[in-house]
Amino acid sequence: MALRRPRRASPKAAARLAKGVAGFPAGEDWLRLRGIRAYGYLGVPARERALGQRLEADVELAYPSLTRRRLDVLRDAIDYEAVYRYVRARLGKLRRRLLETAAEDLALGILAEFPASRVVIRLRKLHVPVADFDVIPEVEVERVRA
Repeated sequence: MALRRPRRASPKAAARLAKGVAGFPAGEDWLRLRGIRAYGYLGVPARERALGQRLEADVELAYPSLTRRRLDVLRDAIDYEAVYRYVRARLGKLRRRLLETAAEDLALGILAEFPASRVVIRLRKLHVPVADFDVIPEVEVERVRA
C-alpha cells in the first residue's frame, strides 16, 4: 500500500494559520482550580480563630481571550501553580471572623497579583467546631477588575 502525501493547504488557509485565526470574538478564557486546601484561622468565636481549621477553596479566574491563535507558552496564560501557591499562603495568613470577608480578601488579592479581569472564589470550612453541626458552610464571591 502506497503512502499518500498530505494535501497542502491553500495559500489563503496557510496565511490564516500562520498569523492565527483572525476574527475570534472577544471574550474571556477561564482558569479553574478546584479543591485548594489550606489551614486557616477563621471564625466568630476567638477560640475558633485561635485553633484554626481546614479550609478549601475553588478559584476561577477570567482573562481576555486572544484574537489570534494562542501560542504554547506561559506568557499567553495565567500560571496556575503560582495561583495555587498564592491562595494557600494567603489562606494560612488570613485572620477573619467571617468566611465572606476572607473570600473577598482572597478575590481582591488575586485581582491585584494576576492579570485576571474577573475572579470567582468559593470558600468553605471543612469542619466547624460546633456540636451537632455537620454541614459544610460555603460562600461564593465574584469580583471584577475596575
